[in-house]
Amino acid sequence: MKRRSPVQVIVHFFSSVRTRLTLWYLAVITVIMIVFGGSLYASQMVFNANTAASQLETRLSQETQRLENSYKQTLLKGQLPAEQQLALSGDEIVLLLSPDGTILDQHGPLTSATTQQLLSSAQSGLATYDLAIAQANNDNNSNGWWNNWHGKDTSYHVLITPVLNKNARIGTLIVGLMPHYPFPLLWIWFFHALLGLLGAAIGGYWLAGKALRPVRTITRMANEIHASDLRRRLHFEGQDEFGELAATFDQMLARLEAAFKRQTQFTADASHELRTPLTIINLEINRALTQFQQPEEYQQVLEQIQAENEQMTAIVNSLLLLARADTGQITLHQEEVDLSDIALACVERLLPLAKQRNISLSTGALPELLIRGDSHYLGRMLTNLIENAIKYTSGVGKRVHVELACEGQRRGIIRVQDEGPGIAEEHLPYLFDRFYRVDKARTRKQRQAGGEEVGGTGLGLAIVQWIVQVHGGEVQVKSTIGAGSVFEVRFPLLACEPEESPAPEAVAHGAGDKMTDR
Repeated sequence: MKRRSPVQVIVHFFSSVRTRLTLWYLAVITVIMIVFGGSLYASQMVFNANTAASQLETRLSQETQRLENSYKQTLLKGQLPAEQQLALSGDEIVLLLSPDGTILDQHGPLTSATTQQLLSSAQSGLATYDLAIAQANNDNNSNGWWNNWHGKDTSYHVLITPVLNKNARIGTLIVGLMPHYPFPLLWIWFFHALLGLLGAAIGGYWLAGKALRPVRTITRMANEIHASDLRRRLHFEGQDEFGELAATFDQMLARLEAAFKRQTQFTADASHELRTPLTIINLEINRALTQFQQPEEYQQVLEQIQAENEQMTAIVNSLLLLARADTGQITLHQEEVDLSDIALACVERLLPLAKQRNISLSTGALPELLIRGDSHYLGRMLTNLIENAIKYTSGVGKRVHVELACEGQRRGIIRVQDEGPGIAEEHLPYLFDRFYRVDKARTRKQRQAGGEEVGGTGLGLAIVQWIVQVHGGEVQVKSTIGAGSVFEVRFPLLACEPEESPAPEAVAHGAGDKMTDR
């Protein structure tokens, strides 16, 4: 795998959904903390204890001055202070005393005990002090907790001031106000907590939507792709995890499309291959039942039926082998195998077939090549290759050559060379597909001049490829039109002994034989 440069690593890191989601989350949290902290700081600056006390002192001084002026005018006019209409707040206490300590007027939630305490304070000469006043009756029982929860206090800040007329005391005024915040502190905390939660919820929802938007896009596009139309692709642009997911999904669709095409083609080809012998068998039986009378004619029909049955059996067996291979139901008997022994055994077994086709089947160097594999399937693989070479060389060339080689002490090579008509370059990529034939016009079985039969099931090379792949090897084809083809199979070696073995040659003449084809 190609190593990434530092710049590519950095770009990939910041393109990651995880990184971007983390950064966005940090940004949202930072904004929430700034707003939350800033508003709390502002609340603390505005509604802190010192500010509240200063505001209370100012308010109490102004209220006392107002009431002092009002009572002064009333007393100078000889009117009763209790009959005066004063604009007072609900939590304000007012007590007006005569110079001898008699109560002239009082307002607010004052009890007898509180009044006596205020009178004592006035006589002792106090100017200001804090006085706790119990809430009376229902207000104390039902609303006291509400006032406390709202930040209100049950204590009063009291100011005692004389009412003077030309430096002569005509009365004493006691005014008390309850200290409380315009916005209670608990409400402020509750508001900021609610604001923070709301910001976190909105930010989280926005982040989730932003992060999952590509997923919704991929999901919508994936739902639009049906099994009958696998040609569509997502083509999602992006270098993050979602881009990789979309690219992987496109690759999966491509594999599925190719698999569906292969399955469809395979089903059609298999149906055609099995239908052909069945049709021939049915025609021959009908012909025998309606036309023939001589025993020799019936014998010919039976021989034809037998040949078609054998061909159909070969197709079914090959299909069964490939189907079991696709589902992993075949177990190989792995052991140490010498490819030179397998090559010699296959050549000796196919010498009679080469003689029938007037082909020289020769061997070159056959060094000892040890691999780990199943000798039965390796022999079938090489037999299919040699049979194909003999079949396509027949009537065109005179020689099929088999040899082994060692490549770098690591890989063994089996090479099968023929002098057939060659294969065009456009057919090479599909040569190992099931039921694929280079000559589309060629039927399953046709007779060449001299009575030789060509054609086949189109499964031989597919079986060869599977055997090579399960043994960890690879197969290649090199071909030139008019000059023949060379099939090379490479396997990983256990050991290599590059010594040449005798190269037996054979030439034979005669009728054709039954083989698998390309």
